[in-house]
Amino acid sequence: MKNKIIMFVLLALILCCCNPNRSLEKQGNELVKKIEVYKEKNGELPKTLEDLGIKETLEGPLFYVKCDSVNYMVYYGTTLGESMYYYSDTKKWDYRLRGMGKNK
Repeated sequence: MKNKIIMFVLLALILCCCNPNRSLEKQGNELVKKIEVYKEKNGELPKTLEDLGIKETLEGPLFYVKCDSVNYMVYYGTTLGESMYYYSDTKKWDYRLRGMGKNK
């Protein structure tokens, strides 16, 4: 019984450490920092990722949407048809897609 518990804990740790979504969230947080620095420096949000010197592609892995003059969203795909969204108004990641700002 003790060996089964140890194996379960080890498996859980391996799965947590190897989670590709954790890496994407970390990259997303770095992108959010770049957006905030740009906003502070320029007094406005970037129009696209290219304003930050990042080439935009249809494949991602990260995507940026400027919702209005103060709100934006960063997101990445997790599984087929599912994504994680960062909302600048709450400064949190969420699995639910929702409106925000003037475009609500």
